[in-house]
Amino acid sequence: MKLEVLKQNKKAIIVNTQNASLPLKLLEMGFIDGVEIEYLFKAPSGSPLYYKIGNTRIALGKEIISEIEVELIHS
Repeated sequence: MKLEVLKQNKKAIIVNTQNASLPLKLLEMGFIDGVEIEYLFKAPSGSPLYYKIGNTRIALGKEIISEIEVELIHS
């Protein structure tokens, strides 16, 4: 599934960044296959959306999250 459909406070594993045209900065920050990501919240305006990856919190726009594929972690 795409990262954009992950629900708030849910975690997922990034499974396919190879087909995404992600900025190099995101890849350097750890947006690579096999890494856990958690959706924290979205801005009151609806964008950006805030995520936690490792110990880093990052705001991402909808155009970026629509390109990242993840697999939900069932708790």
